[in-house]
Amino acid sequence: MRKRWKYQPPDEKLQAHLADSLRVSPLLAQLLINRGMIDPPTAHAFLQPKLRNLSNPIPHPEMEKAALRLVQAVRGGEKIVIYGDYDVDGVSATALLLRCLTLLKARVSYYIPERIDEGYGLNTKAIERLAQEGTKVIVTVDCGITSTLEAELALEKGIDLIITDHHEPGKKLPRAFAIINPKLPDSGFTFQGLSGAGVAFKLAWALGEVLSMHKRVSPEFREFLLNAVGLAALGTIADSVPLVGENRILAKFGLDALGKSTLPGIVALREVADLNPPKTDSLSPYHVEFRLGPRLNAAGRLWDASISLELLTTPSLEKARRIAQFLEKKNRERQKLQLETLEDAKEKVRKEVNLASTWVIVLSSEAWHPGVIGIVASRLVEEFNRPVVMIAQRGQIGYGSARSIPALHLHEALETVRKKLLSFGGHSQAAGLRIRQEDIEGFRTSINQFASCTLKEEHLEPVLYTDGELSLERLSLPQVRELEHLCPHGEGNPEPLFMTKDLRVAGQPCRLGTSGQHLSLYLRQGDVSFRAIAYNMGETLPKIERNPGPISIAFTPKINTWRNEVVELEVEDIKFAEGESPPKR
Repeated sequence: MRKRWKYQPPDEKLQAHLADSLRVSPLLAQLLINRGMIDPPTAHAFLQPKLRNLSNPIPHPEMEKAALRLVQAVRGGEKIVIYGDYDVDGVSATALLLRCLTLLKARVSYYIPERIDEGYGLNTKAIERLAQEGTKVIVTVDCGITSTLEAELALEKGIDLIITDHHEPGKKLPRAFAIINPKLPDSGFTFQGLSGAGVAFKLAWALGEVLSMHKRVSPEFREFLLNAVGLAALGTIADSVPLVGENRILAKFGLDALGKSTLPGIVALREVADLNPPKTDSLSPYHVEFRLGPRLNAAGRLWDASISLELLTTPSLEKARRIAQFLEKKNRERQKLQLETLEDAKEKVRKEVNLASTWVIVLSSEAWHPGVIGIVASRLVEEFNRPVVMIAQRGQIGYGSARSIPALHLHEALETVRKKLLSFGGHSQAAGLRIRQEDIEGFRTSINQFASCTLKEEHLEPVLYTDGELSLERLSLPQVRELEHLCPHGEGNPEPLFMTKDLRVAGQPCRLGTSGQHLSLYLRQGDVSFRAIAYNMGETLPKIERNPGPISIAFTPKINTWRNEVVELEVEDIKFAEGESPPKR
């Protein structure tokens, strides 16, 4: 599917002001503007993230109340349960608070619901069971903000429920002892984009301050928090929340903490992901998103997420290595199942969906595993540029995962069709739901009706957002090194992506990769040429050979350090003279 390249024309006056104030190049200044950093103090904080710029948690309403209740439970020997979720964000957040309360010598355990039998979030059977076991305090992480019925049951059972969550709240809030959620209008959070693990980190920090009765926590607790930043970064990056503001700080320092961590579980996880020195000197968001995260997620997707939690909390390196090997096996199973489900879903789209009249693709099957449909839905969104809801049917109940395009806010869309659903929750771009089998068709009709009133045809046209036009003569090692100040990249802070035109192929291009899936070529513009690598565009080679120029590319400049440090172009898209943009395979 052809992509329309789009960018915001540069504001040269603002660009010059920012470049002069920060003493950076006009190019870096423009990239900062493109990412919303339009005044010098904000841009400087973005370029120089510091842990001290994290906002103190105590002033947030309910935070001190929650921390004081937990301290009371610790000192009174009351049973505390951390109630988590089965994804990386939930498991990381659970591990963080579990380690925190264990350090404080609390009587603490955890509960993570089983994906298929229990589903996401609090459930009444679990609360009944925990009450029978003598639980006095439940702390949710990464869930609970829409659990009104479950909160009533906890209250009835004499359990103090502390909800920590970052998902969108519903119209009615649960009656809980305390609710900590940066998305609440009166939350008191200066930054609303935290992940579940980020919110858990704030609560742990507040606990340290309450115990020390001072803004400075004890040296032992400070050491714990510096290590806990790594767990917060795991959840933050894996959950694809925007890596700006406080998330950027947690990601930057958390990646460093993960790379240096001596926690047995992290060491073993890095080993199976082949991310220990000398293979890898430092970790990046890519490593978390595609190497560490999927392995931690694998157990919760196909089996029981508790094993991933054990990995992150065990003091035994030998046990951690056994668990990590088990997760490696589960991840391979997940990859195979995901590929099969993706092919089946694509076939369903071809046979069952009229894309000309469909705004939201809704698919269902009894053959699909609920643990992989979220990833597959994301792939379908990329391919068809429409919101996608995939439903794995289990008897009369369907378990759905939804992914969206920027123009459609999923949580708002699901709110309008909530009568068709048993439950739902999530964000603007990702959500989960449960639905009766007989309501699937009505849900498909209703959500498409809503989308037809919200979306326009142009929203369904794939757009490649770039940072503007950049001639190759402006590229140099010092310039590309300066752009590295924008790291770490992720949601909300993508890698710089430029476009340039009037290029010609120099020399003979060739295919790379085990199946020739990638393309290597040299591109010349005037008197300047660079090597370029186009991933998953190997099938473009015949067209390149027939049409060596002029062509236009959208690209990211990278530094290749294999032999010498040289600038290379990582190609995202190609347009030929006649305007054709070859799709990626």
